[in-house]
Amino acid sequence: MKFSQIIVSVAITLISCNEAANEPTESFITINEHKIHVKSVGKGKPIVFVHGGYLDLDMWDEQVNEFKDSYKLIRFSDLGHGETIQAKEPLFGYEIIKQIVSNHSDEKITLVGLSWGAMLCVDFTLNYQEEVDKLILVSPGLNGWNYFKDNLASQNHTLRQEAIKNMDTLKSSELFHQNWVVGPRRQIQQLNEPFSSKSLAMVLKNTRNHWQEDWSKLDTIAARSRLENITIPTYIIVGNQDAQDILLIADEYNQRIKNSQKIEMQNVGHLLNMENSKEFNTILSRIIEK
Repeated sequence: MKFSQIIVSVAITLISCNEAANEPTESFITINEHKIHVKSVGKGKPIVFVHGGYLDLDMWDEQVNEFKDSYKLIRFSDLGHGETIQAKEPLFGYEIIKQIVSNHSDEKITLVGLSWGAMLCVDFTLNYQEEVDKLILVSPGLNGWNYFKDNLASQNHTLRQEAIKNMDTLKSSELFHQNWVVGPRRQIQQLNEPFSSKSLAMVLKNTRNHWQEDWSKLDTIAARSRLENITIPTYIIVGNQDAQDILLIADEYNQRIKNSQKIEMQNVGHLLNMENSKEFNTILSRIIEK
C-alpha cells in the first residue's frame, strides 16, 4: 500500500491551542479509520519518539519532561497500544510516522525508537531517509532477524505463547516483563521497585486493553536485507543486561550502517530509558546536540 493511496483525515482535540506558549497538544490522526493517538509539546528542532511493544507513548514521559523546553517533541501510540483505536485495514508503521511528521513538522526530524519502535523507525528511514536528520535506535529489534538465539529468552517466549493460548493476560504480561524489562538474567528484586511496578502496570494495561489486536505492519522488504542503504548518522543504545538477541542486533546495525555508533549502558535492561532516565537523557542530549 502506497502512501498516496491512503485516505487521511485529522481529528484534533487540543489540550491547549497555544503552541507558541510551549503548551502540550493532543490529537487523534485518522488514517483509513484507525485513530492514532498523538501528543506533542515544545518548539524548535523536532524529535519523534516511537515506543516499544506492549507499551505506549507514556513510556517517554521522562524524556518529554527533560527536553520539552528545548525541542518540539512528538510521540504516538501504535496500533494495538495506548489510546489508539484500531480499524480493520492493515497499515504500515512507517506510514503512520510519515503522516505524523507531515502534520507536525516541515523540517528534518530526529527519530528515536525503542525495540519494536526502533524497527518502525528503520523502516521509515529506509523509505524517507531525506526527511531524517539522525536515527537513534534504542534496544532495537530488526525486521528479518531470526529469533531467538538467547536460550532463556526462547524459553520465556514459549511459556508466554502458552499463556496467550490459555487467555491468561496476567501471566503473559509477567513473562513479557521478565524478559523485556527485567532481563533474562536478572531477578525483578534487582530493579528499582517504582520502575518495576510502573513498567509492569503499563505492560499489563496494554495487554488487556488490546488483547490479541494487530500492531502496525513492518515493511514487506525486510530491513535486514538493506541496512547498508542507511547513510545518515545512526546511534544504537543498548543495556548490557538485555537479551542476547538485542545485543547481537545492535552489533549488526553498528557493523553494517557505515555512519553509526553503538553506546552500551551498564546495569540496565531493555527498557533503559525508564530504568535509568538520567543517564539515558544525558546520552540523548549529547547525540541531539552534535
